[in-house]
Amino acid sequence: MKLNQNVFVHETDRAAMEALQAIPGFSQVMKAFLSSWSEKAMYIENMASYVRISEKQFPKYDQMLKDVCAKLGIEKPDLFLKLDVVPNAYTSGETRPFIVITSGLLNIMPEELLPTVLAHECGHIVCHHVLYRTMGTWVLSGALTLVPLGAIAIYPIMSAFHHWMRCSELSADRAAVLCDGSPDHLIEMCIRFAGGDKKIASQMNVEAFMEQAQEYRKLVSDSKYNKTLEFMRFSQATHPINAVRALECYEWTQTENYRHAKEYFRQYQNGARPDSLPVSWNEKSFNGKDVTAVTKQLEELGFTNVKAVPTTDRNLFDRERSVTSVSVSQPDWKESDWVDRDALIEVKYYNPGTKESSSRAASIRMAHSNSWYAGKTKAEAEEELTAAGFTDISFEPMKDIIDEFDRARNTVFTVSVNGRQVFRRGEVFPKDAKAVITYHEML
Repeated sequence: MKLNQNVFVHETDRAAMEALQAIPGFSQVMKAFLSSWSEKAMYIENMASYVRISEKQFPKYDQMLKDVCAKLGIEKPDLFLKLDVVPNAYTSGETRPFIVITSGLLNIMPEELLPTVLAHECGHIVCHHVLYRTMGTWVLSGALTLVPLGAIAIYPIMSAFHHWMRCSELSADRAAVLCDGSPDHLIEMCIRFAGGDKKIASQMNVEAFMEQAQEYRKLVSDSKYNKTLEFMRFSQATHPINAVRALECYEWTQTENYRHAKEYFRQYQNGARPDSLPVSWNEKSFNGKDVTAVTKQLEELGFTNVKAVPTTDRNLFDRERSVTSVSVSQPDWKESDWVDRDALIEVKYYNPGTKESSSRAASIRMAHSNSWYAGKTKAEAEEELTAAGFTDISFEPMKDIIDEFDRARNTVFTVSVNGRQVFRRGEVFPKDAKAVITYHEML
């Protein structure tokens, strides 16, 4: 069973991502990014310029990462050490994510805090942040201006990326807190990022740092003018303010949600099926999606009593078997509540009940998720999509830094269906949906 990332996803992270994806032009930006960005080029740069940490090279750091990945139930990503006086760590990539830490980080962080840093970065992987954070870095670097996107308003997308990237850090912080078992190391990490090195431990005062964060929060909330000043100063930051970041984590550990999350994580570590799960949706979150895909998604989250309920009620644009609502058999339930894993989850979907409408709703059910296609040959991907029933299949080359003998040549980078780069096994698409295979091509 995979770790349910909703156990620790910050509520603003989810809301900010939904807002980002809803901005007009976002899908065009995603397409431009996927056609211009090369994961392999990043890997080549890492291998050429940085030190790869392994069992043979800085093995203690390699073991730290292995321990964190075991807790979070993910494969160990590559870890690189970069010569840079600025203390930093970041995660990038997509099909093969990697983590980079800087020499400056090792200079300010004592070794007992390095697993916290690595757990934070692995938290991004568990939350499926990595592709979007890589894309955000690409967009915010100014690369977007080199891509012809017509009349798309760039500023709202850049602003939304800044906001989401800050919110995503709060989710990764919570993953680190669960791995550590308390917020203590995360708070100390924030203090050191704010202004300390290895020498300040004897004079470090966590309570004073928390008071500083509370005073800042009060200062900003006291007036609209102060709030405006905050926006002007930090709206283009990609990370939250260190003091507030520490306070956010501390306050989370004082809530009932944290107690649920900690118990979930304990049971998960012991290989047991967790007793309760977080509700990570509202009644309308799945509207319009295929009932089979939604049911499967909820079961993968750990719910054991998911029932599909047909209804003839529909909105104007509802298709047959599209979800109209998802509810929990618990009075006054709301998003972010925790419920028993066997609580009844009702997935209502539109079913007109006529053979005529069923014949009109010809569809294709995906046998694989989007990640399955990565690394396959163009021919393999085309054969699989044709067998599934797709008749509109096209190819888009992605120029890459490879030589003519490289095995990556003509292999699939990603497959999109109806403009969607991310889809799950079991999801249903219209019979006339367009499938696009993006593949590696020699530069």
